[in-house]
Amino acid sequence: MIPEEIPKELEEMVCEVYSTGPKRYVLTLSSYERIREAAKTLFNNGFRITTITTLDRGFYFELLYHFVKKNIIASIKILVPKGESKVPSITPIIPGANWLEREVRDLFGIEFVEHPEPKRVVLPPDWKDKPPLRKPVAPGLPETYANYLMSLATKAALASLSGLAKRRRKQMGLPEIVTPVHESKEVIEEVKKISKELKVDRKVPIGGE
Repeated sequence: MIPEEIPKELEEMVCEVYSTGPKRYVLTLSSYERIREAAKTLFNNGFRITTITTLDRGFYFELLYHFVKKNIIASIKILVPKGESKVPSITPIIPGANWLEREVRDLFGIEFVEHPEPKRVVLPPDWKDKPPLRKPVAPGLPETYANYLMSLATKAALASLSGLAKRRRKQMGLPEIVTPVHESKEVIEEVKKISKELKVDRKVPIGGE
């Protein structure tokens, strides 16, 4: 349930809410693709963005957009697979996010789609090396595995269907979307445990394999 201090319009975008202190809330979106919509909702209700925190979780990024209104702090959390590394920019609707997103792009290599000024702000303009704070997915695993691991950790399913598979299903008169293998919390926690034991969620040193 959305706390009373938070706009109710966010309720259908959020899959998890928890408090970190008095009037401090973390709201996890059901999809990172809805970040612009969620940010616009908060902004239109008097919240102002202060910063963006980025955590490299091994095979995905965790981004926290911190918004403040008087003594209320609302942090919107999104999880982004490294295989994607693209997030809708909120700068077109909140200009104050301009440098915040550019800093994240420089340091972690996350692209902010439709950012009006995607220039470097931390690194030199001619920087060609890997983003300095971006770590490998996991020892011995390429970034192309990130989507599969992310899907396992959040849905207990191997991967979402490709566009080709969806089109074929539609041609056959079947629904484009397949129900996830299992969505019970017990199964998802078991998958997360296995992922941890296999060390696919472990943060490793920069440049490690």
